[in-house]
Amino acid sequence: MKLQSMAAAGAALSLIGLLGTAGKAEAVTFTTTQLSNNSLFNQSPKISGSNVVWAGFVGNSFEVFFYNGTTTTQLTNNGRLGNPPLISGSNIVWQGFDGNDSEIFFYDGTTITQLTNNDFTDQSLSISGSNVVWQGLDGNGSEIFFYNGTTITQLPNSRFGNSPDVSGSNVVWSGFDGNDLEIFFYDGTTTSQLTNNSFNDFDPRISGSNVVWQGYNDENNGNNSEIFFYNGTTISQLTNNNFPDSPAQISGSNVVWQGNQGNDSEIFFYNGTTVTQLTNNDFYDLFPAISGSNVVWEGSNDTNDNSEIFFYDGTTITNLTNSSFFEGFPQISSSNVVWTGTIGNRFEIFLATPTTATVPEPTSTFGLLAFGAFGAGSMLKRKQKEQLNSAS
Repeated sequence: MKLQSMAAAGAALSLIGLLGTAGKAEAVTFTTTQLSNNSLFNQSPKISGSNVVWAGFVGNSFEVFFYNGTTTTQLTNNGRLGNPPLISGSNIVWQGFDGNDSEIFFYDGTTITQLTNNDFTDQSLSISGSNVVWQGLDGNGSEIFFYNGTTITQLPNSRFGNSPDVSGSNVVWSGFDGNDLEIFFYDGTTTSQLTNNSFNDFDPRISGSNVVWQGYNDENNGNNSEIFFYNGTTISQLTNNNFPDSPAQISGSNVVWQGNQGNDSEIFFYNGTTVTQLTNNDFYDLFPAISGSNVVWEGSNDTNDNSEIFFYDGTTITNLTNSSFFEGFPQISSSNVVWTGTIGNRFEIFLATPTTATVPEPTSTFGLLAFGAFGAGSMLKRKQKEQLNSAS
């Protein structure tokens, strides 16, 4: 099944940002394309380069959809998709029901292969290139499994492991040590325990040999989660405040997270040296994602039901969208951004890609986005607030 892009339908969006010096400016143009255009409920997009994958509700179930930079293809048609798919390059992985339990399925750009076929649940996926990790509930607890493109291996010392993440052949997860949750690191050969403390460490993410996670430390009576960073040698505590810091995302030595400050939430960025608060406003900034020094997130004004997408390029924050309907849950790869937006009562997938050119212009920073006004995203906005309240 192939879907026509919004550009082919003659409804492309265009965002122009002018960032320059006196006399000339560099015009950064984001062209936004609507990847899906149907009566389906499309959600949870993920991006790698110009490739995008998402879950679309067909009939009575979700299926896997893949955009390869040119065309959109429905990869599955069996009504057995579990959690939304993930992507790295042209490789895609997802959790699907085989009639008895959840198994792992892998698409290499050509063929779909069922990686697991056992009598227990396989879940909590992560992918890097052709490497895949997941959690297997084998009846005696949980283990971490690793697929290197050829062979599946149960990682050593991974009993009671959960929330695995992979970068190359390096894997990280949170595991129970008999007292609480700690962070474990596998370097392709050996498993090491990174943390050994009296509080829970959880939700690790990895990029190369750098790892970031949340921990409930004793300094705040265990009530607020803080962000911790491992640079391959030492562990640093990036935050120490009186409000919860939500799951962090990492790219190289750059880290981004959401700080829930009571009345709203703000976005924080660590560049390997310094922590900077990127936002400081009176509305909710949610679900940050990072690629290099580029950051994207959803900004939700509490006075209405619409949300917008914001982009930070390491220097400047740009409002990627400016509409009267919901746009949220963004993901980023390099400077390419994908998100979910509503049109009436439909949920569609949008992709923004940048182009640059030098044009005569005095020093300025300007953004213009033209798009027709379509419905509001009340349902997703309410879900966001419920998630935020539960996290707080």
